Amino acid sequence: MAKVGARVALRIKRMGQAGEGVAEDASGRVVFVAGALPGETVEAEVTEIRTNFSRARTHRIEQTSPDRITPRCPIFAECGGCVFQHWEYDAELAHKEDRVRQALIRIGRLEHPLVRPIVGAREPYGYRNKGQFPWGGTAGNAFLGLYARLSHQVVPAEHCDIQDVLVNQVLGLMPGIVNQLGIPPFDEATRQGVMRHLLIRSTENQEALVLFIVHHWDDRLVMAAEQLMNLLPSVVGVGANVNATPHNRVLGSETRLIRGNPSVTETILDKRFNLSFESFFQVNPQQVGRLYGLVLHALDEPMDMIWDLYAGVGTLAILASDRAHAVRALELSPEAAKDARANIDLNHADNVTMTVGRAEHIILDWVREASGPPSAVIIDPPRAGLATPVVTSLLALQAKKLVYVSCNPETLARDVALLKESYNLAGATPVDMFPRTDHVETVAVLQRRP
Repeated sequence: MAKVGARVALRIKRMGQAGEGVAEDASGRVVFVAGALPGETVEAEVTEIRTNFSRARTHRIEQTSPDRITPRCPIFAECGGCVFQHWEYDAELAHKEDRVRQALIRIGRLEHPLVRPIVGAREPYGYRNKGQFPWGGTAGNAFLGLYARLSHQVVPAEHCDIQDVLVNQVLGLMPGIVNQLGIPPFDEATRQGVMRHLLIRSTENQEALVLFIVHHWDDRLVMAAEQLMNLLPSVVGVGANVNATPHNRVLGSETRLIRGNPSVTETILDKRFNLSFESFFQVNPQQVGRLYGLVLHALDEPMDMIWDLYAGVGTLAILASDRAHAVRALELSPEAAKDARANIDLNHADNVTMTVGRAEHIILDWVREASGPPSAVIIDPPRAGLATPVVTSLLALQAKKLVYVSCNPETLARDVALLKESYNLAGATPVDMFPRTDHVETVAVLQRRP
């Protein structure tokens, strides 16, 4: 087995997660190779050795893939924001589609899962309407950027190719404002400074909210907000979120409005949604209508009752309200549920009710209370997938149809396997919501067994 620092010749067999090529060394040990593409032969330097695998980075490419392209971003090799700028987009899409298929075969234990062609983006750049950037540098010389891969080192960035125009305008302006006012960036090592992150949310009608995420309040933040809004009138609201804790979580518990509006409005499939600084919402407006359109297509018949177990700000519950007599929505975050209730009122979705609580707790009560199973259950869980009590409750519930929106093919496949005793996978459609990154969303439809 090669030691750390050794150079080894490797043939890349396939693409793994996190944009690393997968190879085997001379001993048959799996090696994940940063910067390498399937079909390439590379000389790589071993950077890490674990019990069951090694990691390496490409030192020299001996045989180049025909799908390799020149990254358009000058910091692509350092930045951890996206991983596929060196790969033709069609090859990226094929990989993501196959990743979903292989997960369903390997983890879901399905021999021939129906995986439909991936829904690719019309434009794989400039799509993100939300950006979150850490601060680096020192007082008077602060900069924004993105974390380097597998580290908390901030790589300076004045522009990000996958962000939209308005997000990039704010990204370019803020360091000058902060440095002119002398507001220091926060230093994780010394626990000194103010500015931790900058969160920017834009809309299709080119309005933006900007949130200063800070270690503690500083009166100069008011001047920073005023200067930004004067320079860029598209910024309609600026707030501050205070996070004094040492952990890696970006947002703290306290958010205050500094200037302007506390929310903006976005439209999806003719429904309107108010979004606050911290609202969770899909970040690709090009693709979100296509993603949610697949969900609505699965709800293709008039229904009596639909449950939405991870409702967020109520997006899918409200979109589904036209297709059912009643929709029952559940959301863990009180702040998101508050936004959801406002969105229910905004869209006059009087048949939607919102409950706050953890899905694995509340669904047990819902199952006990139900006079019969709902017509369908919408499931859009976090990356960890479904907690065991949720799976158990769904098996007991016996709803006719489950519509599962997944951001993680592996946990989707695990949950499909757990639900197999009562549900068949009718089909899965991958959707590329995050081009040039290693993430892929999937809409899976599970039909109750006869």
